[in-house]
Amino acid sequence: MGLRARLEGLGETLEYNFNFAVVQQNWGYLASGLGTTLLVTACSLAGGLVIGLIVGVIRLSRRPYIAAIGWAYVLVLRNTPALVQLIWVYYCLPILTGLELNTITSCIVALALHCGAYVGEIVRGGILGVDIGQVEAGRTIGMSHFQVLRKIVLPQAIRRMLAPLVNEAVTILKFSALVSVLGVADLMYQAQTLATTTFRPLEIFTFVALEYLILCVICSSFATILERRFAKAD
Repeated sequence: MGLRARLEGLGETLEYNFNFAVVQQNWGYLASGLGTTLLVTACSLAGGLVIGLIVGVIRLSRRPYIAAIGWAYVLVLRNTPALVQLIWVYYCLPILTGLELNTITSCIVALALHCGAYVGEIVRGGILGVDIGQVEAGRTIGMSHFQVLRKIVLPQAIRRMLAPLVNEAVTILKFSALVSVLGVADLMYQAQTLATTTFRPLEIFTFVALEYLILCVICSSFATILERRFAKAD
């Protein structure tokens, strides 16, 4: 059933009949885009977490030239737009490296690199938040630097990093809509195509906005549940 909206302006009255049946009729088409969006987001986050962990540890290295590499990486990736990074990886990386990546893979790589810079700073902050006395105690009993990091520092740092990591996950989910610019058939791309062919942009993009809202709320709720569990464990 349609809903009628009355818009008044400049002495004229316009009527628009909302008809969300177009969403129901094309649900399978939109769902295929949603699947691509979730795939890009999940893969980008997984890659970003790995990159971020490495970058965060590198940033804390006692060797200045190693720490400088991590600093430069964070500086570049955090201070350039994600869209520019997507386009650069898609067009420039194959020229420089000779690697031929398909569109969706290049988008995942770009978003993972972007995510890694922010996760690296989250990891660095989480590690620095651990009491230095516990680190020294671990080294006193003969644990190696890697053992101290794995058994003492990271388990405590993860609890501090949980909230900002979820925020970054939500950010990457929203940034995944940018891949539609390169023709990846994600949720946004499918919505744009459908809006062009059905001439129902209000209904379609409203529905898409609600989908992104629901996904982001689910991520935030999951983080809240984990935080409560950690608090009970403490």
